[in-house]
Amino acid sequence: MSSCFRFPILLVVSAALSASIPDRLEAQQADAETARPEPAPIPAIPDVPAMNEPRRPAVVFPGPAGPGVAIAGFAAPGVPVTPVKAERVRPEFQPGHTYRFVVKTELQFGGGEGFTMEQQARYDAKVRVDGKPGIVLKARTERLDLILVSRGRTLTYESLKPEDQETPLGRHLRASMNRLVDLTLDEKGGIDGAVATGNVDETDLLPEVPEFGPEELEQLIAGLFLGFSEKRVAPGDGWSLQGVRQVGEIGSLNVDLSCRHAGTVSFEGQNCLSLEYAGTLAGSLPDVAPTTTTVEVQTTNLRGRVYFDPLDKMVRYTEQNLDLWITRPAVGTDPPVQTPVRQLSTLRLLHVVPTA
Repeated sequence: MSSCFRFPILLVVSAALSASIPDRLEAQQADAETARPEPAPIPAIPDVPAMNEPRRPAVVFPGPAGPGVAIAGFAAPGVPVTPVKAERVRPEFQPGHTYRFVVKTELQFGGGEGFTMEQQARYDAKVRVDGKPGIVLKARTERLDLILVSRGRTLTYESLKPEDQETPLGRHLRASMNRLVDLTLDEKGGIDGAVATGNVDETDLLPEVPEFGPEELEQLIAGLFLGFSEKRVAPGDGWSLQGVRQVGEIGSLNVDLSCRHAGTVSFEGQNCLSLEYAGTLAGSLPDVAPTTTTVEVQTTNLRGRVYFDPLDKMVRYTEQNLDLWITRPAVGTDPPVQTPVRQLSTLRLLHVVPTA
């Protein structure tokens, strides 16, 4: 099975992070204090509704028939076992509903440097007006928290803190956060189109500092379908996925995954289906440095799991672990440079409610 994936792993961030970022931000802060008047305060994001969902009846999964105690892997003599039917297991957004997710990504680099991002995103699902099967998602970021550790210093940003909005980093991030995006999905969840809206004050953008806006909202949705089969599956079934995964707008990497339906699991009081996957990710990307070289990317470990809620037909939780090496080639007399990167990414569905 071959497909094209958007790349939810923030390699763009890991490549762009360097020891000079804190210095540039401090220099920008000094310039702002002496040369730039204070703008009008940015209005705070309205309060997000409570994340409490109404209690729902548990899903009844098919199991062995007959009396007695069921023991995994064994059937009672003479008692027929009801076969488990294969079913469609893929996320489906329902028109007229709002979905809220929280995504957390932790990156660790050699030398004790690191990066943590936590993003809360809202998606309002609507029908496609062109008559084609699929859905339209109106997306926005409601909250963004960042922690950057570099050269023994720590930079933080919390979008709901008024004092953080007036720093150079805060201005930079708010400029892109204020943008919304309309995503058009086909019947398989593939992204047919993305239209960003909202004004961006480009004078607030800092050079060589990653932005967080419409692209991250798009990547979240594309990553939501990772590991799912396009065919009907039952517990114990396995399948493979090969294809190309986009890394932002700068390039792509080859992916090869082995996936498995691991049965049922209870997660936060809801009965879910568990999917597991493992595989490799490799390829070449343009270097972000001012050179014409490319960097080689090779995983040593890529594995993940997904908890899928069959009642809401939506992902409840995902977790992905990734270990890789980024290798920059030798330049002149300088030897090749290898950077180890470890990443842990999680996604959690906060709630599904009718759109207000």
